[in-house]
Amino acid sequence: MRETATAIGTGRAVDLALREAGGGRMAGVRIAYEFGRQVHLVQFVRGTWLCTASVDAATGEVTGILDDGLRVPETPPPAHPGRAVTARITCRTVRDITMDFDDRATAWVATDAGVGVVRLRRDIGWTLTVQDHHTPGFGEVRHLAAVPGGVVAATAGGRVFRIDTVGRLCWSMPLPGTASGLAVDGPGERVLVATGAGAVELDARTGRFRDILGTTARVVAYHSRGERVVATHRGSVSVTGTDGVVAWVWEQGERPERMWARDGRVYLAGEGGLKEIVPGEGVVARWSSPGTAAAGHAVIAGAGVFTCSDGTMDRHDYATAAYHGPVRGLPSCPDAAAEIEGEHRPWLLTGHRDGLLTARPL
Repeated sequence: MRETATAIGTGRAVDLALREAGGGRMAGVRIAYEFGRQVHLVQFVRGTWLCTASVDAATGEVTGILDDGLRVPETPPPAHPGRAVTARITCRTVRDITMDFDDRATAWVATDAGVGVVRLRRDIGWTLTVQDHHTPGFGEVRHLAAVPGGVVAATAGGRVFRIDTVGRLCWSMPLPGTASGLAVDGPGERVLVATGAGAVELDARTGRFRDILGTTARVVAYHSRGERVVATHRGSVSVTGTDGVVAWVWEQGERPERMWARDGRVYLAGEGGLKEIVPGEGVVARWSSPGTAAAGHAVIAGAGVFTCSDGTMDRHDYATAAYHGPVRGLPSCPDAAAEIEGEHRPWLLTGHRDGLLTARPL
């Protein structure tokens, strides 16, 4: 199904309404007529407020947003986070962070020289330790995806490689262009790399070429059943099955920066904040910060959503899309962030331009 600008579908109407409202989570949609025009009435929640937006079904214009007069039960504000722990990795900047496939207290860190390994541990108190910094000789690493027994990395020079937990090189492959996104499927058997020449799929164990999708790709992800999700620079999102059949295309029109999938949902960060997408339907939630244009990256950790834009990391509520303001105590806006765990409790791990890593319990 393809939605066009001349016939606004339900999914597109929800996206337009939440964009105009500055964020929210969809509660329901119905079709109605206003002054002879067909409109989508999009009901959504933002924090404690339940509202309804009218979206013209022909043009996509949001003609009004009304307060329904009903208060949603308030989500308790986030508790003050516990004391942060820090570590510093020898590099100029941290480009990406991903939690280890097998150990949720360990994370891989992309640096200007290779791949670092950090671990959250508890002795008398909590500490964050740099366990290793692997430098396979391919230069700056920009994107990471954890696999069983190691990690796959994409470099600034247009190469993708895999190393194991002790830094041994398993394989290395040149790419048809510089990578702008990287993803691994659920079992860790396939790798998808976004490049200017399309989305390149490789075998995660051997690096063998499997497929290429499209002519350009900005970010990529794997959906729950192994479908490949590709978003272009102009914001076109497509879902392609393992049989090669394109199951869904959505023209959302906003430039993406990061994308990932979990629990059957796809999360797309970029212009307008972070979106939660149900493939085949469209946007069901959007988190954005007041006065900001784009989210350079984002992470869901615990019950919170964290977005980075315009030099600030902001916190939102996952369930109600409530905006809780900037995260306090960070030395600077992080260049990368990920969720890790310590004794089954979520921690927010952030990486900064000078190599500083900070972990705080949520």
